[in-house]
Amino acid sequence: MKFDFECVKKYEKWSWAANFLKKSRGRNLIFLLFIVAGFALYANTFNNKMFWDDEDVILKNQFIQDWQYVPKYFSDNLIAGSGLISNYWRPALLSIFSLEWHLWGNWPAGYHFVNMAFHIADATLLFLVLSYLFKNRWLAIFTALIFLVHPLQTEAVTYVSGLSDPLATFLMLAGLLFYLKFRLSKKPALESHWYFLTLLIYILALMTKETAVILPALIFICDFFWLGQEPEQLAFAEKLKKTAKAVWPFFVIAGLYILARGTILNFQNTFNLYDEQNIFTSNFYIRLLTFFRIMMIYLGLLFWPFNLHMERSVTIATSLHSWPVIFGGVIFLSLLILALTQFKRWPVLSFGILWFFIGIAPNSNLVIPINGLLFEHWLYLPMIGIFMAVIWLGISAARRFNLQKIFLLILAIFLIFLSVLTINRNKDWADPIIFYNQTLKYAPTSYRVINNLGMAYADAGDYERAKQTYQKAIELYPAQAVAYHNLGNLYKANGQTNLAIDNFKAAISLDPKFFFSYNILAGLYLENKNYQEARKVLENYLNYSGLKTDTLFLLAQIAMEEGDLKAALAYLEKFLAIDPGNRMVQNAILQIRGF
Repeated sequence: MKFDFECVKKYEKWSWAANFLKKSRGRNLIFLLFIVAGFALYANTFNNKMFWDDEDVILKNQFIQDWQYVPKYFSDNLIAGSGLISNYWRPALLSIFSLEWHLWGNWPAGYHFVNMAFHIADATLLFLVLSYLFKNRWLAIFTALIFLVHPLQTEAVTYVSGLSDPLATFLMLAGLLFYLKFRLSKKPALESHWYFLTLLIYILALMTKETAVILPALIFICDFFWLGQEPEQLAFAEKLKKTAKAVWPFFVIAGLYILARGTILNFQNTFNLYDEQNIFTSNFYIRLLTFFRIMMIYLGLLFWPFNLHMERSVTIATSLHSWPVIFGGVIFLSLLILALTQFKRWPVLSFGILWFFIGIAPNSNLVIPINGLLFEHWLYLPMIGIFMAVIWLGISAARRFNLQKIFLLILAIFLIFLSVLTINRNKDWADPIIFYNQTLKYAPTSYRVINNLGMAYADAGDYERAKQTYQKAIELYPAQAVAYHNLGNLYKANGQTNLAIDNFKAAISLDPKFFFSYNILAGLYLENKNYQEARKVLENYLNYSGLKTDTLFLLAQIAMEEGDLKAALAYLEKFLAIDPGNRMVQNAILQIRGF
């Protein structure tokens, strides 16, 4: 069957605007529309503060604040510069954050502007890719507009640390555009600079966010549907062969990346972010049923995006005997069958469905159990496929029943509806106190959110509310160390030293590896000249400290204050065993021996 665009041609006779949009001047106005709409939607984020992961990723990350650490972007995890461990390897993202830091330091408006700019650029690139691919600017512009204005995108755009999604999507869409230009040039891959640019873009995307690994699959379906438009009408097998011949280097790069992430770049159990075996991580069937349940939530969020919030919880599905699981499974299988069997008859519909499933795959938990079941920003890229399919169906139905004006009116109302929700959702991210309180309406028992709210109150100087919030966290989760530590800091700031010591000791007893409490507790003992207790704390800390030399040197200083030269010498000799060439310690040992 021929790839027929007659319906598109007829549809584009709807109004005088159709011919205008075909011209370059019309395209430039479309770009201007994206810029104006994007700025109008996200202008109210410029006064929003930075918080939550912004602290560890940017504000406390010494790696991005000093160019000397650039090599560590490629060898360490994302938040190593804050003294923490994560399973994210994102050197390109760190490079962007570092550039931003050197431009405007901790000024939030600058970061919000960059996020907004990349989001607008994504909408623009999406418009170009779809225009090239399906030669239907109405389809391209409406899909790009919904992508631009949808409130689900706020979790990636309004949230500064969410830049990884807009940035990775920018690179992937640029890669798709370059690849289509390579096909348009009719040159062999090895003779096309567009082809090599696509390969380079893919490598950069992999260094931005892990989910960019799907780009070869997106290139594959783009190429397959692009080839369906060629005059010679290649047979199915020929299209597959021609596509595979061009795309295989991208899959090789993906394989090498996965190998590296499982070996030299495996910071924290790359292929099971739960870091444990449980019924969910060890049972694919359970993960599949849970994904079916989540499918229903995704569809609801796409078309009725109310009550948006972080820290969403989803009950793990252990049985098929649940209506959300059954409906989700039926929708999943129906869409998949439709995409795989109707790609000749309804190519746009098939492409959109495949785009959605490819886009959601890395966060589906089906292949790799990841540290969450559902986040709104996971739909940042996949939503393109669903809305593309829906808009194409709307275009086809409107043309068939001569309802073009009604369809345009419905689209306009939907875009306004989404835009209002986006502007209002931005307000929830204004500052940490507003944000955490809003989140707790939907996740009232989230330990992380309650604890972070306590820290936000403390930073604002509202110590009474901070204390009450920490105590609530301890009441809900008495076995967690963090809230005890933060409550200890609160008592310390108020001069209630004994209560501070009790809480720091409680944190250490619950989690001996919680190194934050050791130094503060030892410092409190030293302030009171309780050298014996300070030494006990630091000697215990030696079992877990990554910076043993610093701790040993401090212990030596404390022992000197006590007049215990023998103990001081022992600490320094242990130091020297770790760092034999340290001249300062060598001199200190000679001085002690000279007494």
